[in-house]
Amino acid sequence: MSDTEHTRDRAPLMGLLDTATEAYLGEFRRELEETGYADIRPTHGCVFRFVRDDGMRLTELAAHAGMTKQSVGEIVDDLVDHGYVERFPDPEDRRAKLIRLTQKGIEAQRVGFGLIREIETRWAERFGSERVTELRETLEEIVAELAPHAVPELAARAGREPAASGESGADLPLVGRAGLG
Repeated sequence: MSDTEHTRDRAPLMGLLDTATEAYLGEFRRELEETGYADIRPTHGCVFRFVRDDGMRLTELAAHAGMTKQSVGEIVDDLVDHGYVERFPDPEDRRAKLIRLTQKGIEAQRVGFGLIREIETRWAERFGSERVTELRETLEEIVAELAPHAVPELAARAGREPAASGESGADLPLVGRAGLG
């Protein structure tokens, strides 16, 4: 098999995105540990990324995270054991459970989103604010067109509800599966 032009002269875009994501997550993980949250693992990010004040059903969380209910359930169990989340009856259907952050989880989420903002600010200073803004806008456009169900903020901004089930979100190109952001 011979080299193709894109691998010989230019790195594939997918590899660049993956490597940039890993660099971003590396900074995030180091800084999160320094804030005293060393027990939060990258896989926990799928919960912190999507769960908000009034809680969320496991099926909805799994759909947003692009993961199986079983996998997300194990992550939630781990976070319950660490005191970051709790399960409680859904007021609309007592047979169902909702997952919500505890006070400890709310604080960890606040710290995590703060770290994400700090990293984005540093990247803007390092690589240029306009370039980072353009990168964000381009990624938002791509995701809004190809996977709007995977980023609820984009669907909300466009005035539509994100799909909570039936779509896997497996093509999520942002940090959603591995981190808070």
